[in-house]
Amino acid sequence: MEEKIEKKKTKNDKVRKVVKTLDLVFNIVFIPFIILTSIFTFSIVISKLKTGVASVFGYTQMEIISGSMQDAGFFIGDKIFVKTTNPKDLKIGDYIAFYQYADPKCPTLSIVSATNTPRSKPKGRIVFHAIKEIEKDKNGALWFTTKGTNNLNEDSVKIYEDYVIGKWVEEDNFLTKFITFITSPIGIVSLVAIPCSLVITVDVYQLIIYSYQYRQLLKSANLADPPEITNNELKNKQKN
Repeated sequence: MEEKIEKKKTKNDKVRKVVKTLDLVFNIVFIPFIILTSIFTFSIVISKLKTGVASVFGYTQMEIISGSMQDAGFFIGDKIFVKTTNPKDLKIGDYIAFYQYADPKCPTLSIVSATNTPRSKPKGRIVFHAIKEIEKDKNGALWFTTKGTNNLNEDSVKIYEDYVIGKWVEEDNFLTKFITFITSPIGIVSLVAIPCSLVITVDVYQLIIYSYQYRQLLKSANLADPPEITNNELKNKQKN
């Protein structure tokens, strides 16, 4: 009897070790994933509040929806990356994404004054064109004249520096590849469905293990030796 109980204890100890190991592996994989996801989410939220578009560490992925830049190699349906750039670092010939917007109260740089400047949050469609001219207003802020490489004329609206989203980047690095992946159908499944499935699987597995351990404890209790009865207790039982 004691041998059976000892074997069951040994088996339960092995099961506990397996559960602890799985918990450790799960935490090693899942916790960094949660931290990474939180960082990316924070970056996206902050960029959305500042620029109106979602970006990760300054990188924003966009899709070309017109043929105005076809001569430069950007075709309808192409996905590109623009990176947040200080307007002062931009130069003629750069390809930029921007809000094609003119504040009704301050539509041009000639109207700018110390008390009259364009509002910082524009509302308008996003355009991806090349810089053709750069000017400064009375406050030293930059205004950009833009043009699609396939268009005959320059854009009618001059772009205030705060309305520039970012400059096109040709670099192909880990971050741009990762953003491309997580925005793809496979990436969405990988980042959402798989982690959720792992959490559910581990929880179900732990529930099964704990149920098994509970049953084993009950069996052990039933197999345990009965308590010893003293002579006086035995005589009292016989009398009764």
